[in-house]
Amino acid sequence: MKKSPAIKAITISISAFMLFSAVGITANAAEIDSNTKSLKNFQINTYSNSDDTQADLPTSFSSVDYNIVNPPKDQRYNDCWIHSSLSVLETKLLKSGFTANNFSTEHMNLWATTKSNGKGWLRSITSDGYAFTALGYLSSWQGGIEQSDFESFADEYNPDTDLSSLVNYGATAIKYLDNCSREEIKQEIMDNGSIYAAYSHSTFYENSDRTAYFCPKGSPKATGHAIAIVGWDDDFAKENFKTANGILPENNGAWLVKNSWGNYNSLNGYFWMSYEDAYLFSSTFRYNYAIEDVTPITDDIKLMQNEIYGATYEFNYIDYDSVTYLNLFNFSEGYNKLDSVMFESTAKNSDYEIYYVPAENKTPVSDESKWTLLSTGTVPYSGYLNIDTNDFDLPVTYGAIAVKISKNEASDKNTIGVGEWLNKSNGQFAFINETKKGESYIYKDGKMIDILDWYKTERDDNLGGTFVIKAVTNKTELAVTMLGDIDLNNKLDVLDVTDLQMAISGGSNLTAVQKLNADTDQNNEINVNDVTQLQIMISDKN
Repeated sequence: MKKSPAIKAITISISAFMLFSAVGITANAAEIDSNTKSLKNFQINTYSNSDDTQADLPTSFSSVDYNIVNPPKDQRYNDCWIHSSLSVLETKLLKSGFTANNFSTEHMNLWATTKSNGKGWLRSITSDGYAFTALGYLSSWQGGIEQSDFESFADEYNPDTDLSSLVNYGATAIKYLDNCSREEIKQEIMDNGSIYAAYSHSTFYENSDRTAYFCPKGSPKATGHAIAIVGWDDDFAKENFKTANGILPENNGAWLVKNSWGNYNSLNGYFWMSYEDAYLFSSTFRYNYAIEDVTPITDDIKLMQNEIYGATYEFNYIDYDSVTYLNLFNFSEGYNKLDSVMFESTAKNSDYEIYYVPAENKTPVSDESKWTLLSTGTVPYSGYLNIDTNDFDLPVTYGAIAVKISKNEASDKNTIGVGEWLNKSNGQFAFINETKKGESYIYKDGKMIDILDWYKTERDDNLGGTFVIKAVTNKTELAVTMLGDIDLNNKLDVLDVTDLQMAISGGSNLTAVQKLNADTDQNNEINVNDVTQLQIMISDKN
């Protein structure tokens, strides 16, 4: 029997994914050494699992020592996931030579609450959250926003408000670290300054001064808590983890953790966590991740996207050797150099192909001979990928970006991220997407299918989802593509007249190129005279 949204078979377990914590106490604190060092462009040789190259990783390391970690904050609500994700972004930017003073946790918290239409994340500012809530915020360039920039909007802000114009840097690549080795995680810290992680927190497993934490294997899971890991020490003595239960790790070694409880201990808000902790980097909490790449955002760059919440689910419903996923965009705003394509996928080691697909009547064409291949490769990791497309010249009209993912001997997955509604374990909605017809498509068996039609037909699902495929575009010089072509389909007809009349009456907005096309009498104004001129043009053509 097909499932309706209310009884969806796969739900989220709140205890497994929700990351939150209680606010810690404040105490006098000794400073962690923060002598300024130069880490700009500092890299070590990439790790491998062979014994002869693991020596390239130092036995201890701390990004705090290089002055690229902002001081810990004191969280107000169950928002450790916000503090940790923004901390990881700040450190990545500082390591890359950019500016990141104090990103607003308040903005991210408000952004991730329910919109006036009842959609988005169904939570309040005091509610817990999810790692992938933060991932959507970062990958969609909704933040971070400096608190100083947000303060003038704070009193009147609601999640319907778009403040993306205040975002100066966008995350373009994010790597999931689940199932990674200790050496891989160390390398990610070296490369990016810090990583986001989560574990099961209980005061029962803290040492007496709250500077060391170890939860033994087999311990019951407690409250989930998100953190930023900023270093490690292979020689950190296992005796430091002595707690009330008297159980110690078998070996020395620990991660240096930046917490979000203010200056609550003698390490000024940092603590050490044993390599052998039962829940850190386990499958219980996901996703642990590193921000692999960021880009400055200027007036010359635009992120084309059909969703702002990122991947809430993996689209894994079609068991074909390969599946092509598409997002349709209107490339008529004057950003027509395709710098790169971003998409989310957990199909690590699968093959991918990226295409530009032209559209007819605002629908991607099914004729593959008209598609343009932009890039091919193998999915290098699970997460958000950013694939270079060599400044492909996008036609100034509607067109689609297609990502074809194929299984191979190294991977049996062909999944892609989708912004799909989610249920909590109690059956209530945790997230409701805002998918519209004409945004996402599936191409299979030689047919182009709107994603909402597919969900309704194949899964009896009226909410559907939106594929997480984004286009990073650069500004180009605007020009008229065809005078009078308002709907950008390269022909003149009565539909263009209707679109122009609606725009003049305020019933719709025109893009920059559409405005140029709409000025049919060439007097730098758009009014009823342009409608008359367009009607004459159509009559003469016929």
